[in-house]
Amino acid sequence: WNAIICGLGVHGHAVLSLTLFEALERTGIQPNSITFLGVLTACCHVGLVEAGEKYFESMKNVYKISPSIKHYGCMVDLLGRAGRLQEAEEMIRNMPMEADVVI
Repeated sequence: WNAIICGLGVHGHAVLSLTLFEALERTGIQPNSITFLGVLTACCHVGLVEAGEKYFESMKNVYKISPSIKHYGCMVDLLGRAGRLQEAEEMIRNMPMEADVVI
């Protein structure tokens, strides 16, 4: 599941990637941090800001997965590409870890 979700998202097939993620959820398979990295990347590559925010919150609140620096990086990229620079900066300030050179 992860390889396909991530591969589709990276190569511009975000809708198909997210559809596959929803199918994964319906089967009862528990997504992991890599699954969410693929989903967030898919959202980022096509500008699905609200969907990305929804999946980020779901990862934390529904699946109880603590976001890594990579997840935060995807969200900062997503917000930045959408011109929501103040929110991106706020996310960086509120991360529970130090920003790295990528962020």
